[in-house]
Amino acid sequence: MKTKRMIIMLVGSGLVFGGVFGFVAFKNHMIKQYFATMPKPTVAVTTAKAALDDWRAVVPAVGTLQAVNGVDISGSMSGLVKEIAFQSGQEVRKGQILVRLDTDVEMGDLHSAQAELVLARTTYDRNVALLKSSTVSVAALEKAEAELKVKQAKVAGLQATIAKKAVTAPFDGQLGVRKIDLGQYLQPGQTIVNLQDLSLVLCDFTVSQKDLALVNVGQTVRMTTDAWPGQSFEGSIAAIEPLVDAKTGMVGVQARFPNGGHNLRPGMFARIEIERPAGDKVVTVPASAVSYNLHGDAIFVVRDGKAERNVVQLGERRDGLVVVKSGINAGEEVVTSGQVKLEHGSQVQVAEGDPLKPQPKTMVQ
Repeated sequence: MKTKRMIIMLVGSGLVFGGVFGFVAFKNHMIKQYFATMPKPTVAVTTAKAALDDWRAVVPAVGTLQAVNGVDISGSMSGLVKEIAFQSGQEVRKGQILVRLDTDVEMGDLHSAQAELVLARTTYDRNVALLKSSTVSVAALEKAEAELKVKQAKVAGLQATIAKKAVTAPFDGQLGVRKIDLGQYLQPGQTIVNLQDLSLVLCDFTVSQKDLALVNVGQTVRMTTDAWPGQSFEGSIAAIEPLVDAKTGMVGVQARFPNGGHNLRPGMFARIEIERPAGDKVVTVPASAVSYNLHGDAIFVVRDGKAERNVVQLGERRDGLVVVKSGINAGEEVVTSGQVKLEHGSQVQVAEGDPLKPQPKTMVQ
């Protein structure tokens, strides 16, 4: 009786557990079948055509700007600052007086020397007249002439000293912030103010010696700066160093850039591009179309409403475009935004604008 009851319990448990496991297996099978037959969602993307362009390769460089004329103005004489004849940031002309130093002592010495000069000239003229009547000797006349020249030199020296106590602008340009105050005692060589001629700026940079054959005086160069993003400045190469740096293999180059608007300032860092001669046509796509990956860069191409992932080999980048050496043909439609949601074979719908950019809300009245 007990054995029969045990058999019934085992058979019942087997049926229960078998039903549970069977139900779980059936559920998993149905889930897999559902996902296998479920249609893939359509992803909104924007696209652009791969173009065949005349691509001029460039020699890139980084340089520093400097004014065609720039100097820290200082005086060559010491003295008390009596007058400051400029304002910080002012535009000045060549020869314009900027600072006057006290010249009271020098003016007193000059008046004394001028009086001595008058006496020496009178003595000399008298000796010249007396020599004709043999009243004075030739030696006396020569002594008077020497005294006259000494007094003339003394007057000229004092006049030069007084002139140097008026500091002037050496060229046309824009002043910086003044470094002195009225009544201050100025030492020789002490900076008064910075002066920069901004009408033309120079850019010093270096290129590799392997690119030396591609660089020539007078060649057009383009420059961009962080201060003016999106704006390109055009200039020309003015000079090339005749010496190659033996340690780095680099060659110094200087370019000139017109600066009528004074947008460029000395000390700025700049990116330089020297155009090489025209080469063959190349396939280019917007840089936003490239998906960068450690396993290889790729671009999604739209074919028959589906996105296909193509592994590509890239070249140079410039102005928002990138050269595609292989993997894409000219005229193919490439995805420029929305790649994050894509996989190979995804259904796509080409949308206007960036599908990732939030759309403005419509107000219901």
